[in-house]
Parts: sequence; structure tokens; C-alpha cells
Amino acid sequence: MDSDVTKKPKDLFHIRAILILGVIALVGILLRFFADSPLWLDEAISASIAEEGPRGIVEALRNDGHPPLYYFLLHFWSLVVGDSDFALRAMSGVFSTSSLFLVYRFMRKATDSWVGALTVGVLAISPFAIRYATEVRMYSLLVLLILIGHILIEKVWRSPTPLNLLGVSCVIAGLLYTHYWSLFLVSALCLVLFFCIVSGDKEVIERSKKLSFAVGLGIATFVPWLPIFLEQLSHTGTPWSDAPRPTVVVALTLEAYGGGRGSEALLVAVLIVVLAGMGLFLRKQEPEAGSITILGRTEHKFLLISVLVGVLAMFFGIAASLIFDSAFQGRYGAFAFIPLVLAIGVGLGHLSHRIGIGLLVILALVSVISVARELSHDRTQIGEVAASIEKNGTVGDTVVFCPDQLAPAAHRVLEEEFNLYAYPSLDSGQRVNWYDYEERNSKSDPVEIAKKILSLHIQEQSIWLVWIDGYKTFGSQCGKLKEELNASSSNSRVFVHAGGEDYYNSANLVRFTK
Repeated sequence: MDSDVTKKPKDLFHIRAILILGVIALVGILLRFFADSPLWLDEAISASIAEEGPRGIVEALRNDGHPPLYYFLLHFWSLVVGDSDFALRAMSGVFSTSSLFLVYRFMRKATDSWVGALTVGVLAISPFAIRYATEVRMYSLLVLLILIGHILIEKVWRSPTPLNLLGVSCVIAGLLYTHYWSLFLVSALCLVLFFCIVSGDKEVIERSKKLSFAVGLGIATFVPWLPIFLEQLSHTGTPWSDAPRPTVVVALTLEAYGGGRGSEALLVAVLIVVLAGMGLFLRKQEPEAGSITILGRTEHKFLLISVLVGVLAMFFGIAASLIFDSAFQGRYGAFAFIPLVLAIGVGLGHLSHRIGIGLLVILALVSVISVARELSHDRTQIGEVAASIEKNGTVGDTVVFCPDQLAPAAHRVLEEEFNLYAYPSLDSGQRVNWYDYEERNSKSDPVEIAKKILSLHIQEQSIWLVWIDGYKTFGSQCGKLKEELNASSSNSRVFVHAGGEDYYNSANLVRFTK
């Protein structure tokens, strides 16, 4: 029986550990609801699509290239909570916060409560999770669905009841209707299940067949959306970027996990790779003298399967990107993110409690610095541009955005006061029409479009041009448009210079007057 002297230090450490984990979780939750930057391009498009309502969402997505679930949820969320920037982003924050409770539940069952608590800390302070908790995008929903999938698949493996199997089907359907890269994740899961069926024992085969049926049912729900998906596949794609090399894919993914660019993000990426490696390649051995950690493949089968499915999903996605010359963004790492978090939690759990909590604190501190650095950079310069137009412009002025990808973020602010036109189609710029985007842009003539802008413009008013060159499929068209408008004006003045160092989406602002 332990003496009081032995108990007190243990109890004191336990209290301190709970307090540390609580602070880390609280800081992570608060950061999930803090984003001072205006909505950037993708967020503004998401908000615009969601405004259309159920029928309008489906039609809008024909020209966008995404499945509809997130936009339906965002539409109904905005009806209840509102459509301010904060309100729209809060839905992702709620999804991401919910993931903290679910990851603890899963890891407590799969390992123990200590590893579960450490894993909560890892997910809570993750720069990747925090970034996409503050965006009007579907990535926090994806992470939540993947985590729910882990919980339900584990339940099915223990108890393949009809209700549990139906739950798996619903998660598969939810993933497919949230992001098309889910096709690669589901394909990876199907491949692992096929391997279990052909090589497992009788019990494994039986469970794998039942799970395969549930996955198949979830896939079947995608059939009604298939015609729209095929149309999107033929006409939208990713015209905004080329397929990167595999090494660039790895770099982009690690950069995203670390929180963005910079040395802090790189340090976070190094730490998580090392800790995840410890989770996968260290194991606990139980000799008579007590538990020790040795080098060897982890004893947690759930972790091996989770990582295998995540890695295969990324491999399939990268291969498809190279074959079809489609773009890759670091945020697609969401499909391997939960396996990474689980591996880090297990890796910390392999160490003594003091060392484990100490390393988590170090990871948290570096992660917070990385997040703070990202928060110091606005995601778009459109906020500065719009403020300058509102301050110096007159109601009824013409505002032209070149390329059209600069328009959606400004449309939320300027739509009622100014006449907005997006190059090259000269629509209002509420959204970007990605349908046959490259073909349409390649046929655009800045000279002719400048003439159209001048014919639509009220002569007594100013023309504001928000522009920047370098966007794929546009070349130097925007610079030429600027020259044409300048030639037709008696006076021009630059109000904002593009700040590529301070903004992810930068732009110039020029005013033309007679």
C-alpha cells in the first residue's frame, strides 16, 4: 500500500497535468473562433453559394466543382445564426471543437484515458485544425466526419448491429457529399477491407464483409449526384493551378500541418513528424519489473489501419492529380490528418507522463507562435482595397476586378454602393464561374473588354480597377486592361499597392477619372 509521501507527488502531478491540458484545450478552442481577416476568395464563394438556398446551391455548384453537403449545412446555419463573417466561420469552429470531445472518446476506448487526454491536447492546439476552424470551408467538417468514421467502424468491428452499420453508411455518404477527395479515402478503405476478406481468418472475413456492405451502401447514395459530378469533372476541375511534383505535395502538406509558411511552421512540422514516428515505431512491453518502451512496430492495430488508409488515400489523390493534371493544396492533407493526430497522441503516451506532458507543452507553445504568425497576415488584401474605395469613392462609381477571382471577397462589402464588374465576363463578381474557365479566359481580349467597361460606365463617375497579374490562365491580361483604361482617362492614381509579403491574396487599386 502506497504511503502518503508517495501519493502526494503523484496527486500533485495529476492535478498539474489536468490544468495544463485544460489550458491547452481552452486556448485551442478560443483560437478556433478568432479570425480578424475578411473572407478570402474561397470563403466568399462558399457564403455566396449557401445564400442560394437548396435548389440554387445545386445549380451554383455545376459551375463550381464541389459536392453540396457543406453548403446545405451553411445555408441552414446562416438562417439561424446569421451571415456575418464571424457567424459563418463559427460553424467550422463548432465542428472543430466537437472533434475534441470525439477524439477523446475514441482514444480512451482504443488506448486509455491518459493517451486520450494527450491526443485532445494535440488536436486542440494543431495549427492545421485551428486554421480550418476559422474558414468558411468544409475542411473542419471533413475532419469531424473522418473521426466519426473511426468511432463507428470500431463499433461495427465489435458489434456489427444494423444501426452501427447504417451509421457507417451515413458517414461514407457524408464524406462523398462533402469533398471529392473522399473518393480516394473510401477507395483506400475498400482496398484494406478487400485485403482483410482475402487473407483474414473466419471472424475477420465475416466482419469485413459486413463493413464492406455498409461502405457500399454509403457509396450507392452518391449515384443521384453522379451526373453533376461528371459534368463538373469535364468542365470545372482546377484551372487555377497545375499539378505539383510529389515532393512539392509533401512540402505543401507538412506546411499546412505546421500552420503555413515560416520557421515556426517548419518547427511544428518537424515535431509532429517525430512524435508521429514514435507512435508508429515504439511499443510498450510488459516485463515483470514493469512497463518499458522499446523500438518496434506499435501494438495498436487501430493506429496501423488508420495510418494505412490515410496514406493510401493521399497516394491515390496525388496519383490522380499527376495523371489528370489537377491541382493540389496543403488543405487536402485533411484526409490523413486524424491518423497523424492519433499517432502523435500514442507517441506521447509511450513516454513517461512527465516527459509526455512536457513535449506536449513544447508542441503547444511552438504551435501557438505559428498560429499567431499566421493571424498577423490577412488572408486577402481586399479588406484594405474595399476600405479605400469606400473612403475615397462615390456611390455609383464603377469597380472592375481583374481577374474575377478578386471579386467575390469585395462583393460582400461593396455590392450595394458601386457598380461591380468582374473580368472577363463583366458579371457582378459574386462568384467565380469555373465552367470552362481556362477556355473562356484564353479567348478574352483586354482591349475589347476595356471598351465594354467604358460603354457601361457613367462618364461623371470614377473607374476603380482592382488588379494583379500572375493568375493562371490570365497571363498579363490584367496589366493590359489597366493600360487601356489609363489611355482612355485623363488622370489616374494608385491608392493601394499589392502587398504580396503581407497578404496571401494581394491586389493593386487604381482610380481612373476624366
